[in-house]
Amino acid sequence: MGRRSDCCASPVKGHGSIVVASGGPTCRSTLHSSYSEPPFSIRQCGERILVAASAAAPVGGDALSLDIAVLTGAHANIGTVASTIVLPGPTGAPSRMSTRCTVGVDAHLEWVGEPTVSVIGSDHTITTTVDLDQSATCRVVEEVSLGRSDELSGRLRLVLRIERGGRPLVHHDETFGPNVAGSGSVVSVGDARHVVSEVLVGVDAGQSRVTMFEGCRVGWLPVADDVVMMLGVGPNRPAVRAAVASIRP
Repeated sequence: MGRRSDCCASPVKGHGSIVVASGGPTCRSTLHSSYSEPPFSIRQCGERILVAASAAAPVGGDALSLDIAVLTGAHANIGTVASTIVLPGPTGAPSRMSTRCTVGVDAHLEWVGEPTVSVIGSDHTITTTVDLDQSATCRVVEEVSLGRSDELSGRLRLVLRIERGGRPLVHHDETFGPNVAGSGSVVSVGDARHVVSEVLVGVDAGQSRVTMFEGCRVGWLPVADDVVMMLGVGPNRPAVRAAVASIRP
């Protein structure tokens, strides 16, 4: 990973794009084309397409964006190589990351990134939009670690919007941070340090249910007959991932 000096680094306005085409029945995820500016580096690794960091980012003031297009019939399995560390900048300016996904006819997007770590003093917004064709499906997973070990988190806003055929399925907007109203309440995450949200489109939603597992709280929340949102909070990543696994059908 590249390095940036906090005292003199200018804000980064980095952009990347990924186009995934169908590789046929034996290879459902083929990187058709890509474009990347720092801090993005995009590679196909076996069946997955991975986004790696070529510089430390996001830092306060950065404005990053990523466009993903999954073409007709393609099954795209996309993720990140390592956790994203959100750092404060020298001016206190907020940073932002926007991901825009378009999923075509009979296509599927699997977007599973490694956790975003909100560092004390940072102020970051992550916006993810997914535009599905009427016949398309997806699984979108977002993970957040609220602060490093024995530290408070910064301010972090997550906005996830998924539409199908131009109509909204899910719009989830939540802000975390020690100075956010209600942050210590069970209405938000209470004293949890790790948060997972997951949306599945194209599954049997079944009935809503909740579970308490190893100090974690997880909810399986049907949005439509074939659309589910899962929300899980807990003390650390292994515990939350185990709790999420326990509630799956």
